[in-house]
Amino acid sequence: MARIILVSGTGGSGKTTVAAATGLAASRRGLRTLVLSFDLSRGLSAAMGVESPLFAGPRGVPVGVNDHLSFHEVDVGEELRRGWNGGQGGLAALVDGGPERVNAEEVAMTAEAAHVVMLLRLGEYLREQQHDLVIVDCPSTRTALQLLNTVPAMSWYARKQQTPTQPGRKARLLAACLHGADASLEVRDRLNAVDALLHDPEVTTLRLVTTADTVSGQEAQRAYTYFSLLGLAVDCVVINRLAPEAADAGSDPVRTQQPHVEKLQRAFSSLLVLKVPHQSTEVVGEKPLEVFAEQLYQGEDPVRLTAPQPALGIRKDAVDAYSLEVRLPFVAKSDVELSRRGAEFVIQVGAVRRNVVLPRMIALLPTSGARMEGDRLIVSFQTERGV
Repeated sequence: MARIILVSGTGGSGKTTVAAATGLAASRRGLRTLVLSFDLSRGLSAAMGVESPLFAGPRGVPVGVNDHLSFHEVDVGEELRRGWNGGQGGLAALVDGGPERVNAEEVAMTAEAAHVVMLLRLGEYLREQQHDLVIVDCPSTRTALQLLNTVPAMSWYARKQQTPTQPGRKARLLAACLHGADASLEVRDRLNAVDALLHDPEVTTLRLVTTADTVSGQEAQRAYTYFSLLGLAVDCVVINRLAPEAADAGSDPVRTQQPHVEKLQRAFSSLLVLKVPHQSTEVVGEKPLEVFAEQLYQGEDPVRLTAPQPALGIRKDAVDAYSLEVRLPFVAKSDVELSRRGAEFVIQVGAVRRNVVLPRMIALLPTSGARMEGDRLIVSFQTERGV
């Protein structure tokens, strides 16, 4: 099974450069590497040094860079039309009523459909087993969070088992996995398979890219919290675009950045923190990317930087006593909202919510308490004494 590295970052952090350089460094080690982008800006093409007309270029096909590296800027509309017209993956079943009632262009307008297409395309590459490493250059932190929460959101809508009298496209799309059509079931199974891989720390890790300033640093901390809430393993933080080490220690850029660098290193002390100086020229093409990758990884394996974070989840403490553990860095207990409805346990921090479906043996037990231990939320379920 291929390894997956997700690269997400704050605005202007240079995350696409990190994704491209990581892919190139991995390919130099002989790994068959694919870099995926779902960003309409076509920044990945530019970073790879591939020139194309402003509004044209390869659509729906990967582009080779060297014998071991290719990249694919996924055009969601093109992918949806391919699946819609060719029947591949049962994409037409995602919308209630099928293509007779809604066409592919209309569906492509919905964010939920775009996320489904992204996951299906990723799953298709993984099933083909032609790559050792797949790097996903995420469009933005917000989009990455929505993408990673697509399958759980579908499951939540399915469990509601309620359809509005005049359902909107969003409700129809998210509820489609309930319908009994074979194509829809196939899509559901494929989405569930990809979702399981994305939440397996032995397979998937996420790399956070930021810069040394107040806004980006705070966004990186929130992102780490939210990705952890959704069960993603973060393997390192990259502080990009630092003033060069050769610069005068008293110069304005160094003096301005240093407090932020120290704050980020303290905040992410439990993670590997990598630092990259600001490049004097554009990082475009193989040679500049190689220089960037060397500065970033210092000759170390760009794929497995650290041991995978252990997966947290449900553990058995005693007879009829279980605990649910979720990693929540930078969070106090007062920041967490918890609720429960039967077998569904909801954890919300800020704007991000995770719905945990409790296994049957735990769903029968009452919630007996919740506490924070370091960066972990621990929720206990056990039979009340004397009952």
